[in-house]
Amino acid sequence: MYDARKHICFNLGRVMRRVYDHYERRLAPFGLTSPQYFVFNALWMGDGISVGELGERVSLDSSTLTGIIDRLEKSGYVERKTNPDDRRSILIFLTDKARDVGPKILDFADELDSKLRQLATADDMATFERVLRALGETPE
Repeated sequence: MYDARKHICFNLGRVMRRVYDHYERRLAPFGLTSPQYFVFNALWMGDGISVGELGERVSLDSSTLTGIIDRLEKSGYVERKTNPDDRRSILIFLTDKARDVGPKILDFADELDSKLRQLATADDMATFERVLRALGETPE
């Protein structure tokens, strides 16, 4: 009998669905989705950046990121401004609304991280993180 659980990708997908569910429940009151949260978080670390730089921070291509930025802008969390050094370029900034909400939501990742770290020893977690990074950097 075939068992999909023997495949790494199946198990990674299952874990990611649970992670996204955690974020979706926590972010719903703020009208944010998980992908929007990760973009928000990247901008919190430093806004006033180009779509290209933001894409590098969150590992998303420009077309995917543009839709997320559109929705964040519609919700009042970000704004686009023309780059004063290059009028053909747009920079993305957090709004005052985002700065007000930020401290309430940015700890969600740390909370989940803390819960996950309780599931294994520090050595096992270090190995797990090393393997995750390697998987994330492995070309197709």
